[in-house]
Amino acid sequence: MRVEPQQLKAFLLDADLVTKEQFEQALKRAEKSHQKVGDVLISEKLISQEQLIKMEAYILGVPFVFLEKEMIPPEVLRIVPEPIARSHNIVAFRKKGNYG
Repeated sequence: MRVEPQQLKAFLLDADLVTKEQFEQALKRAEKSHQKVGDVLISEKLISQEQLIKMEAYILGVPFVFLEKEMIPPEVLRIVPEPIARSHNIVAFRKKGNYG
């Protein structure tokens, strides 16, 4: 799943996080440097990494969960095998019910 630059632009403008001009300039810089426009917006301190992640999660319909201060039990971490977790950038963080 990937957020297209124009989708990101529409949501960032709607949320008043950047101006149209700021986004267009960042997009040009991203294309020249072969970076993602979100990374350029972060490096130029126009938005924070957390704002970008939350916006992309919202666009993709994926819930955003802030895990920095969470204590994840080892048995929950083992639900998704490490090679799969690494290759797909996913992590199990909570277990509900009596599955597996």
